[in-house]
Amino acid sequence: MESCEDTKFLDLESAARVIIEFGAPAQLQGLVNDADRAKFDHYLNAVDEIQQSIKTGQVSDYEAHGTRAMKTLQLVFQGILDCSTSVNQSDTLSSTLDSSSMTSSYGYEQQGGHHASHHELSQEQVYRLCSIVQRLNKGGCLGDCIEVYRISRKSVVDARFLRFSIGRWSVNDLQGLDVEEFAAKIKLWIQVAQKCYHSIFPGERQYYEQIFDGVRAVSYDTCFLAIVEHVAVELNNFADAVSFITSFRKLFAVLDLYKALDVILPEIQKMFYTVASENICQGASNTITSLATLVRKLFSSFEDTVLNEQSNSPPPDGTIHSLTEYAMNYVTRLSQYKESVTDIITSRPTKSLGNQADEQFLEASDRTSSNLHMIWIMMSLKINLMSKSKVYEDSALRYLFIMNNVTYIIKTVKGSPELVEMIGKEYLSKLRKEVLQAAQDYYSSIWHRVLYCLRDDGLSNKFPFYNGISKNSLKDRFKTFNSTFEEVCQMQSTRLVLDVGLREELQKLILSKLLPVYKAFLEKYGSRVQSERGKERYIKYSSEDLEDKVKKLFSEH
Repeated sequence: MESCEDTKFLDLESAARVIIEFGAPAQLQGLVNDADRAKFDHYLNAVDEIQQSIKTGQVSDYEAHGTRAMKTLQLVFQGILDCSTSVNQSDTLSSTLDSSSMTSSYGYEQQGGHHASHHELSQEQVYRLCSIVQRLNKGGCLGDCIEVYRISRKSVVDARFLRFSIGRWSVNDLQGLDVEEFAAKIKLWIQVAQKCYHSIFPGERQYYEQIFDGVRAVSYDTCFLAIVEHVAVELNNFADAVSFITSFRKLFAVLDLYKALDVILPEIQKMFYTVASENICQGASNTITSLATLVRKLFSSFEDTVLNEQSNSPPPDGTIHSLTEYAMNYVTRLSQYKESVTDIITSRPTKSLGNQADEQFLEASDRTSSNLHMIWIMMSLKINLMSKSKVYEDSALRYLFIMNNVTYIIKTVKGSPELVEMIGKEYLSKLRKEVLQAAQDYYSSIWHRVLYCLRDDGLSNKFPFYNGISKNSLKDRFKTFNSTFEEVCQMQSTRLVLDVGLREELQKLILSKLLPVYKAFLEKYGSRVQSERGKERYIKYSSEDLEDKVKKLFSEH
C-alpha cells in the first residue's frame, strides 16, 4: 500500500485542531469520500502526530484528542464500507457475468484508482481502510472494526450471490425440471461458480490481505473464510443435489457440471486450504466423485433403453425409426464429451447382447472402455432394430428397413470426427458389410421372382421326333415377365431409400443381376416373336426401358 505523505505539523496544537475540525459531520464525509487523497493524508498525519506524542509520553494533554481521532477513524471505516454496500438493482447476472470476470479477478484488480463497480472496493477505498486499520491497531482501538468489516463484506458477497438467482434447489426440485430447464439451471450454476471462484472470492481475499496485512488479530479463517464460506457451501450443496438425478436425458447437463467443477476444483483447493475450510474442499471433491458415479448410472440407463425400447412400431414405409434418430443424436452429443466420458467410464461392457458375433468382436477389441461402450450402444441399437423389423410381414420391406437404419448409423458416425475416433473404422466396416448383406437379402426376397421368368425351362415342345421352342410358351413367358416386373415395381414404388448413395447401390445391384439375364433372353428368344402381330404385348421393355424404370424406384417423386 502507498504511505501517506510525510508532512510534519509545526506543533501538536495544529494537529489537534485538525482532529477537532474533521470530527464535525460535514468534514467527516470528506474523509469517507475518495475524491481528495491529500485531505485524507493530512488528517492521518495529524493522527500520527498525536499518537506519537501520547506513545512517547511527552505530552499528556492530547490524550482526549487521540481518543477522539480513534473514534473518528472508526466512523470513517464504517462509512467507507457502507458506501461499498449500496445496492443497485442493475447488478444482476447479465451485467456482472462479463467475459473478463469469468476468467480472472480483473473486475477487482482494475477498478480504477477512484471508482469501483457496485459492491467492489476501489483502490482508494482499500488504501483508506488499510491506513485506518494500521492506526487503530497501533492505538489498540481496532475493536469492533474487524466484525464490522466481516459483516459488511459478507452481506456484499451474499447479496451478489442472491441476485444471480440460483436459489436453493432440492433433489425433488431438480428432478421436476424438464431437460431444457435443467440444462439452463446447470449453465447458470457454472457461470456463477466461475464468477465466484475467478473473481468475487479472489477479490475478497485480496481485500482481506491488503487491508489487514500484519494485523495478528485478524486471521484468514475468522475474516476471509467467514465472508465467503456461506456462498461456497451453497454452491457445493446445489452441485451435490444434482448427483441424485435419475433421467438419462439430463446426462449432458450433468457432464457439463462435472467438467466445470473438475476445472474449478484446483481453485477451490487453493482458496480453501485451512483446516477450518476443509469441509468446502472435501465437499467439492466428494461431489465430483458422486457426479462421476451418476454419469455411469445414466449412461447405463441409456444403454438399457437402446437395447430394450419397445414402445414404437417401425415406420410403415421402412424408413428411419425414431429410436435410431434419438440414439444417434444422443451418442453424437456424447462424443463431444469424449475426454470426460473416457475419464469416467473405466470398465468394459459386461451386459450380454445375446449375439455371439458382436460379443466376440467386443472381447477381441483393444479399444478403451468408453469406446467399447459406444460400440456396444451401436450393437444394441442394431439388435433392437432387427427385432423391430420382424413386425413387417413383407420380407423385402424388412430388409429395406434394416438398410435404411444401419446406413443412417454409419452416416451419423462418419459425420462426427469424434464418433469416428471412438467407434473406429473396423466396426464401421462391419456395419457396412451388414448393409450389403441386407441388400442381397432384399434382392433375393422379391426380385428373384422377376428373374425366374427369364429361365429356359418350360419353353420347349415335347413331341416325338421334335423338340423345338413353343411360341405360345414363349409369348406367355414374356407376358409373365412383364406383369411380374410391373407388379414388383408397383409394389416397390412406395418404398423409400433416403440415402442417395444407398439408393444408387441398390438400383445397381438389381440391374447388375436383371439386365444381363434380360438382354440374353431377348437376344436368344426376341426374334421368335418379333414377327407376331401385337408383338409389343410380349416385348414390352427394351433394356434401356427396364433400366429407367428401376432407377425411378426408392425415391420420393
